Amino acid sequence: MKTPTTRRTAITALGAGVAGLATFSLLAPDRAFAAISSAAGAVAGGSLEGPNGPIQFSAFGSRLQLDDAPEPVVQGALAWYDPAGPDGAPLTIVLVTIAAYGPGDIETARVMAGTVSVNGEGEHPFGLRLVDGGEIGAAAGTMRLVVGRAAAEVTGTPVPADAESGFDYDVEGELTSGDVQVITFT
Repeated sequence: MKTPTTRRTAITALGAGVAGLATFSLLAPDRAFAAISSAAGAVAGGSLEGPNGPIQFSAFGSRLQLDDAPEPVVQGALAWYDPAGPDGAPLTIVLVTIAAYGPGDIETARVMAGTVSVNGEGEHPFGLRLVDGGEIGAAAGTMRLVVGRAAAEVTGTPVPADAESGFDYDVEGELTSGDVQVITFT
């Protein structure tokens, strides 16, 4: 029986494709392929209720361990729009760098860390925790985004003392639309 392509399937395929392409773009030109010993990822998108109204977001994270590489290849993306941020003004948060991606405190959780820009400015430490709530429509996923000095609460990794900390933001909630999907490739 053929099953229709759903939005979730399409997003998952896109995430896996991006992770694969990212890995091959890092290879030396004289090598065609690298053996992947393990891979994991998470893809999420939708909305959640923030303190001042609905927030829209999309996020992607992946971690690939290559057989001949000492460190994993980590890739990610984050786009966040809060039309009524902490001060009531629109707030846009975008990934600048991803420093870490990995498992969270429970089997269905994943955590990302790195830096983000806020309204197109600066590089602020962030921590993002995504939790897959199960099949789409059956249970809601949850997420928490922390920007600023408190990012370590999400990631467990201390924020460097010289990190920019002029902006602090912390939102946690259950998705009101969309989904979080955690993927492990074996």
